[in-house]
Amino acid sequence: MRTIPAFLLSLLAALCAAQSPTNGRKVVWEDQFNAAEVDGSKWAINTPQHVSIKGGKLVLGFHMTPDGPRGGGVSTADKFEQQFGYFEVNLRFNGYLGHRGVIGVRTTKQDELPGVALTFQGGGPRAYPWARIATAAGTRDYPAEKPLESYLPSSGGSKRFNTYGILWTEKTYAFYINNKKVMQIEKPDPVKAMALSVRHDALESDRKDFKEKNLPDDVEVDWVKIWK
Repeated sequence: MRTIPAFLLSLLAALCAAQSPTNGRKVVWEDQFNAAEVDGSKWAINTPQHVSIKGGKLVLGFHMTPDGPRGGGVSTADKFEQQFGYFEVNLRFNGYLGHRGVIGVRTTKQDELPGVALTFQGGGPRAYPWARIATAAGTRDYPAEKPLESYLPSSGGSKRFNTYGILWTEKTYAFYINNKKVMQIEKPDPVKAMALSVRHDALESDRKDFKEKNLPDDVEVDWVKIWK
């Protein structure tokens, strides 16, 4: 077997470090979920009966009602918001279709333009980036650029923990899975600070795939970091 010269390995490592979304940045906000309960100074909690910490993981549950989905979620809105930077979540999505985990970075004043919503959505065998940007000229959606199954590692997919990140700079919005860039949107309109949210939810279109027998099928979060 032919070995790779040491200098090439060093060069490759340097290139990877230069392309890392955390390169040149520092952590300015984080949660490792080591406490017995969700830290109310860091997170606003939605549907508290579906939000808990177990075994050092944030657990977001879910159930379906005749009126629609009821899922757990947390957000840094009104707790911590930031303009530009890297928003990073280590998370395991739910294993079955019919509901979905969502990692979101968005402007909090939804009635003001421009408005931005950047998300990873996952569940079952899929996890993919998606964005919506609203300006005075109208609203434009940016769906996943590749088949949904192309975004996950081939081994384990969304059923294992992966790191999902959204990098916001003056020039781009970029989406990362396990430090690998998977989608980029050029020349974003300048907006005010954004908040991070993690939630367990569903769309009306998910209802056809939902099976009560698959519950509990939680979303679990190992840690969250925000870099500046």
